[in-house]
Amino acid sequence: MSSSSLMILLLCAPIMDQIPVPLSATVGGSVLIPCSLPVNSTSIRWFYWAEDGSDKLLFHWHKSVQTAPVADEYKNRRQGFNTEFSFGNISIRLNNVSVGDDQKTFWASVGFDSTKLLRRQCMSSLQVSATYQDLNLTINNTLNSAICMAHGGYPEPEVKWTGQNKSSSEQLKLKDAQTSHQQHPTKKTFSVTSTVSVKELKSVTCLVYNPRSNQSIEKTAVIDAPGEELLRDHLTIGVFIGVIAAILFLFLVYFVYRKCQESQEGPQQAVNQEDSAASGVLAGKNSPDAPSNSSEGDVSEDFLLDNLAV
Repeated sequence: MSSSSLMILLLCAPIMDQIPVPLSATVGGSVLIPCSLPVNSTSIRWFYWAEDGSDKLLFHWHKSVQTAPVADEYKNRRQGFNTEFSFGNISIRLNNVSVGDDQKTFWASVGFDSTKLLRRQCMSSLQVSATYQDLNLTINNTLNSAICMAHGGYPEPEVKWTGQNKSSSEQLKLKDAQTSHQQHPTKKTFSVTSTVSVKELKSVTCLVYNPRSNQSIEKTAVIDAPGEELLRDHLTIGVFIGVIAAILFLFLVYFVYRKCQESQEGPQQAVNQEDSAASGVLAGKNSPDAPSNSSEGDVSEDFLLDNLAV
């Protein structure tokens, strides 16, 4: 084997044995795709990042010529750190991660001044996830079933059901749940709906688990016995009517009380006025300045005597 063939084999060995480093990324977020070279950038002629399995460029840099154009789907989404190139850091950042970036592998190829051969220095594979949101758990007492729904997550979740037995209060793992997934036509995120029987249960819990991000959301609901929900509604209405009736009764009592007070105050005022008038008359008779009726009595007596004499 010639020396040139041996050199080619040695240079290609890292490519064949290299395993992509998995990187966790969140939908709508950013992810750093790292790569640190073991040599100073003064010996780097150029480098580029590309998507594995295609000819799409993610990032390109050349120290003396114009850079090559990148693929449309990565424009305005990737960011290089030019000030770091002098330290051998050719990492890039990918912004606004989408579900479409999931499982993509990116690698960096570097051209050195010392050789015209290219070497893949770094390989990374994206593992994209999105958290499920707005968990909704409802109970259908008529069908003895519970329905659990969540949306906006990625990838497909695992739905786990548990319930508390009505008689023994034992916590049970519920089986035979019917679960379905629906993918958004553009965002590619998933919505999940799961239904399970809740017969003979006191309460039920739905847990939606994302196996990639290791995140979960859950909710618990209490199950009413047949007729309890209707009875509770009736009791609520009864309490409301009772409160209104009590308020009206208090207003009525207050109104009657005020009327009674007003009716008692009227006659009392009249009696007080009469008493005042009588007191004034008596005071006038007993006054020294009051005219005496004695003269009238005397005149009458003289008049009678004169008439008798005639």
